Formats: sequence, structure tokens, C-alpha cells
Amino acid sequence: GWKYSIYTNLTLSLNGYSDNWDGGEFSAFSWALQFTGTAEKALTSWFTDKNTLKLAFGQTALQERNAETGDKEWQKLKKSSDLIDFESVGSFTLKAFLDPFISFRAVSQFADIRDTTHTYYINPATLTESFGALRNLMKGERVDWSLRLGGALRQSIDRSLPDSFKVTNDGGIELVTDFKASTKDNRISYLTQVKVYDALFSSASDKLEGTSEENFWRYPDVSWENTLGINLSKYIMLNMYFQLLYDREIDKKVRTRENIGISLTYSVKN
Repeated sequence: GWKYSIYTNLTLSLNGYSDNWDGGEFSAFSWALQFTGTAEKALTSWFTDKNTLKLAFGQTALQERNAETGDKEWQKLKKSSDLIDFESVGSFTLKAFLDPFISFRAVSQFADIRDTTHTYYINPATLTESFGALRNLMKGERVDWSLRLGGALRQSIDRSLPDSFKVTNDGGIELVTDFKASTKDNRISYLTQVKVYDALFSSASDKLEGTSEENFWRYPDVSWENTLGINLSKYIMLNMYFQLLYDREIDKKVRTRENIGISLTYSVKN
């Protein structure tokens, strides 16, 4: 049967101040829901399929002072987190030093609100098909560490452009390492993933030729995610998340994202 695990948590935050509070503080409310599920099964004696689904969505609302009345008013909820990430990895278990693998990954978000006049759902989207060699460096009940290296084809789809949508195709080399560890009593868990993608060709190269951005697609894309969870009780957990991103086509500088909070959590594992 399938070996699966489901982890979900809900984080709520509220701080409030009365209208006559002495200072420039304003009330704020935020919520965030995260879901991570994995399902793994040996379909045959020589082929194993592992699927991972990550979902996240959250919103934040702030109080601002009305310029005309001087009263504090709650603003509309604004999106603070949004992620859809599905990956399926099929590995051929040949009991060799390296095992071949094939994989498919789709990354998007629930709502694209960059255009203030229209919301595009499930946009933009990035599809990646990769193949190569996989090595399980450590695999046990408490520690799981794998490394895979291979070629990859990637399609980036954006439907928010005026009158049409943009599709960019590229291909290159991809390196992915996943590490997961937990204590014996499962009170503390740590997950980290590093992904490096280096494009060797891109359909956008001709359009960018002669511009200041003509070589941006050649720079490696790097993603480093870290998640530390500490169970304070059966249903309450302290979560610390940190992500580092580098994509020269989006920004010349490294981008980071941090999230620390106490969450209501629920998990199932077999």
C-alpha cells in the first residue's frame, strides 16, 4: 500500500489598539493555512513513485487612519502567502550506486493579483520535467537524505499579459537535494531543500539579444527552503520557515522570506 504523511497547520495573529491609544500603533490581523502531503509506493520491485503536494495561502489586514474623519478603519484583507507546488518523482531501484529517475513538477499560485483590474487564477505556472540519477545518501526512520542530478526541461506560462499569454521554454541541468530529520519523540523536525537550475538554452534568448538583460537567463536559479517545527503540545507547534531565492531574470539581488509563528497543527502518518 501507499506510505503517506499529511501535515497541516493554521496560524492566526491579532493585535489590537483602542482608537485613543497614545502612539502610532495600528491593529493588524493575519491568518495562514499550510498543507504538506506525501505519498510513496513501490509500484513494482524495481520502480518507486513518490508524490509531494505543498499548499499555502494567507491574508493580512491592517488598520489605517481615515484622512477625512481621523478614525481608524480596517482595510481589506491582502494576500500574504500563496503557493501550489506538486512534484512526482519515479525512481528505478536497480540497487546500484546511482538509480535513474524521472520527475514532473508544477508550481503556481491560487490567485495572481498583479493586475489590479483582473484576478488570474492558477497563474503564473512553471512546469518542469527532469531525468537523471538519484542517490539516497541516508534513509532511515529519523533521517532521510537524497540527492539527484540530471537534465531538465522547463515551461513558464504567464496568462496575465495584455491580449495574449507568454510561454517561455528552456532546458538545462538541475541539482536537487532533500534532507529531513526528526527527534526520536518527533517533537522537533527539520526539513531543508536546495534546488539549483542552470539553463543551457532558452526560447527568450533571441528577443533579449542586444539588451541589458540578454544574458540574465544564463545565471543559475537557486532555491533554499528551511522548515523547523517544534511541538509544544499535541496540536500546538512553533514553526520557523526561511527561504532564499535567486533568479536573475526577476531581480539582481537575493530574495528572502521568513515566517515565524505558533500554529494549530494536525498530522497523520503511516
